[in-house]
Amino acid sequence: MHSKARRTRWLRADRDSFGALPHVRSSLASVVGLSSAAVVGGGAYMGDALVLTCAHVVNDSLGRDPFEQRSPDDTPVRVAFPGAAEPHRTYSAEVVSWRPARHPSLEARPARRGDRTWAGDLALLRLVDTPPPDVRAVRWSAMAEGQTVRAWFGGGQQFTYADGSVRLCDTAVAYVDSALIGAAIGPGYSGGPLWCEEEEAAVGIVLGVIEPAPGDFTAGQVMRRTITVPWQAIDKELKRAHFPRHTEDIPPRPSTPTVHPAARHAIATLVAEALADPGVRAAHAARLAEELGLDVAPDATAGVDEIVDVLVSRPRAIPALCKSMRQSAPEIALQLQHIGGMALIPGMLSPREHEWLMELLPPQAAARLAEAAKAALPDSTLFEDLTDTQEHPQDERLLRLVEKLEEFWGDSAPVPDNTPRVPALLRAVEYLAAVCEEPTVRGLRGWSESVARRLGVAQAALRERRDDAESWAQGERSAPRRQPRLTVQLTRVTPRTFRCVAWYTSGREDETDRRVLADDEARTAAAITRLLHDILRREGAVATSTKVPVIEFLIEADDLDEPVDAWYNEPADGEAPVVLGAEYTVHLRCPHVRRDVDQQRSWRSRWEHLERGKLVRLDQRHTTALQVYGLLKADLDASRVILACDLQHRSQLRAVCLLLGVPVVLWDRARPSASRNDQVTALMLNGPIRGLPLRVRQHRARALAETSPDALAPALVWDDATQLPPTFRWSDPTAQEPIR
Repeated sequence: MHSKARRTRWLRADRDSFGALPHVRSSLASVVGLSSAAVVGGGAYMGDALVLTCAHVVNDSLGRDPFEQRSPDDTPVRVAFPGAAEPHRTYSAEVVSWRPARHPSLEARPARRGDRTWAGDLALLRLVDTPPPDVRAVRWSAMAEGQTVRAWFGGGQQFTYADGSVRLCDTAVAYVDSALIGAAIGPGYSGGPLWCEEEEAAVGIVLGVIEPAPGDFTAGQVMRRTITVPWQAIDKELKRAHFPRHTEDIPPRPSTPTVHPAARHAIATLVAEALADPGVRAAHAARLAEELGLDVAPDATAGVDEIVDVLVSRPRAIPALCKSMRQSAPEIALQLQHIGGMALIPGMLSPREHEWLMELLPPQAAARLAEAAKAALPDSTLFEDLTDTQEHPQDERLLRLVEKLEEFWGDSAPVPDNTPRVPALLRAVEYLAAVCEEPTVRGLRGWSESVARRLGVAQAALRERRDDAESWAQGERSAPRRQPRLTVQLTRVTPRTFRCVAWYTSGREDETDRRVLADDEARTAAAITRLLHDILRREGAVATSTKVPVIEFLIEADDLDEPVDAWYNEPADGEAPVVLGAEYTVHLRCPHVRRDVDQQRSWRSRWEHLERGKLVRLDQRHTTALQVYGLLKADLDASRVILACDLQHRSQLRAVCLLLGVPVVLWDRARPSASRNDQVTALMLNGPIRGLPLRVRQHRARALAETSPDALAPALVWDDATQLPPTFRWSDPTAQEPIR
């Protein structure tokens, strides 16, 4: 029996090269000649209508010298997608970033014919046409020595795959060697991705092959050596060119660290003890393979070593086996789970427990679970690792948050009878359940009880954490949520000056707006910025991590494009800079547009449906007020609008939205583009709607730090129907105490 298991492996090794890699199949690109239509090289789809390839591939497609240094500028490049439904259809693209081939020497001279190695050689293309709907952005991971990689000819034919191993990974280039088996990487492979099945990601692209030359290699040497660009070098170039990595539809995958030999030995010992009987081992192996989606041979017997290989290399494999062993070997299952956690093997949850949780989590779960986790784990450091994910799609942020919480195995008070502490993820879920409604509460608590039983966590300990969550939720429901607010009435005097009146409230429920500025002096943007900042400091309204003061500008419809959020105090030496939209939560209101009772009713009704109301996105298809009127009359609950229309139509379409009572309108002050409009949409959707003003403030602050010319400049109308603006009446300013 033992020899048979060795002859027939339990896990299949002869998987179809594309059937096993659907992700890379859908991201392959082909670059074709402009005149001949023949494939000259490959490429990788990056998302946002961008294709990455080599500069020399673009030169080849245009009939130029391969190492031509000048960018082709407006000359179109033809691209096809072999994994799409129409693999032979070509699409027009233009070069948006150009890094010509350079010799990898200190002087970095231009590469030329005869050079056997070179660096750079990158071109980023943007499709002029809309990409096919079934292409996906390639997943990327860092290249490292020892990785096994696979490349395909630029035409993407399945049989053209060529395998190799990364042997030397430098900062700018890396070298892949291939054994004398199967196809070799050759002409036409340049620009294509190098797929690493272990990482389930591309780790670089092909540059070219090294040809033997007299003097360096003898006749007895056979070479299959390929020059490549590691993902690390590609990512650096993309950031330098202000093209950050695209992450949409690319769920993060927890990495599998190298397991210490002692941990592997301990796992193998436990598995051998619990699954010594071949019949028992076969039953557990079958359940493990089913839950992990493993491709196993039906006539093979799983050996202990093969099961251990799966446990130490596949995230969530240990929880899946422990769940299977909970009845037959509960003590060993707990020991195995503990060793897996100590060895830092990713995944506290089994795949089905993870899937169950994802199905139970309520809408806008990423932000809500993060808030609950911070309350449940006030002293944890895990949130420091998540600060760079705020602009990622909500699904990705949620997955990363859950995976991070899984890493924290015990963060609670002592528990009875030396049982395990309540893990961080279960604490966070209990806190989230405490602020949800039925049936979500019942579902989340049922999930946490089930996982706690498998982990050996005492139900009494879980109930204590649930009581903590209820106490926190009770305080959240009773605590006032309003922020300090400064309402500023702006009236334009000259093209560069305004007159101001301002009211302040600290946010207490029993407090009304108090006028703090009444002044008929015309002031510049810098002077107003300094004045408003001084007022808020005088009132003690300082921004903290939990409460950021709000400045809402009451403004004329014709002045909505005035960038008040970017107003700057022009500080003197020794004075700290202040940008209103980064220092405070700044939004706009235009209350005077609602002149009759019906408009007031529509505004209040749409605000009542803020969470449930439809989001309307106005894009290039919308050019007339009548179109917007039809959209908003068709859905009387629509409460949010994104203005992604052409610049010349923005003012007119925005006015219709405000007249019909839409309380939330978001747009980019710059000229719209497809990628910028997607960023505006992400800003609107990636979090709870009532957190939108704060997300806009955070984005404005980050944009100042990045200093990118393509940074979004969001403007927001936020017209809260529950907070009516103060009644404005001019009075004799000499009767007011002057503001200094």
